[in-house]
Amino acid sequence: MPKNTDFYKAPRYLFRKLNILRITKKLDAKTFLDVGCGAGELACSLAESGMKGIAVDFSEDAIAVAENLRKQRGIDGKQLNFKLGGLENVKGKKFDLVSCYEVLEHIKDDKALLKELITYSNKYVLISVPAKQKLFDASDEAVGHFRRYEKKNLIKMLESQGLQILEFSNYGYPFTDAVRVGRKVFFKVKLRRDGGASMKNRSKESGINPIKIPTKLTKINLEKPIVPLYHASRLFNRYNLSEGYLVLCQKKK
Repeated sequence: MPKNTDFYKAPRYLFRKLNILRITKKLDAKTFLDVGCGAGELACSLAESGMKGIAVDFSEDAIAVAENLRKQRGIDGKQLNFKLGGLENVKGKKFDLVSCYEVLEHIKDDKALLKELITYSNKYVLISVPAKQKLFDASDEAVGHFRRYEKKNLIKMLESQGLQILEFSNYGYPFTDAVRVGRKVFFKVKLRRDGGASMKNRSKESGINPIKIPTKLTKINLEKPIVPLYHASRLFNRYNLSEGYLVLCQKKK
């Protein structure tokens, strides 16, 4: 078990989470698969909304933190099952919703992973990725990103795999952009310290607060204070202004 099992819900994460919960609430989906679940907080929230799911991650520490969080929140293991590894854990299974949040950018052959993910979905695919290659900086490099995504190219990639885009959100503006400068400074320090780490190890660390945060700060819950900012930011979701994309797709029949 990692020394610190507290997951700090950073502002960018919360804007993404609130948009995801808004989207999933309106879906006809009873089951989900979360690929690259990290600390598992979002999977826990989906389970608490009534959906039954499996969440996978190849980081031992991430799964340990996720399991601890599931137990803290009183979620039954039959409602939400965390598994160490990847899609080999769910061979032959199908889910109403397959989600992949902040994962594709860590994969060299992202198209191959996307193609495989779709085979596990009965209905929906929901992904989030960092936006705009011109913004690629130390915060991307330090956590093992190969790229950021351009809106036009991302749409083309999704549609080429037989997906119909139901909602394309560029979430968080202007608030996530406002904290970007400070985040970049912290990641520059991390990159200098861990610059020799492999892309795989950088990716492994990215799901559980890649910046080391004092334990006292992890106790501060920003979720409620961010809710009004989230509602304000939704006015800009359809414009290509922010640094993150969230895309809901449906498999074409």
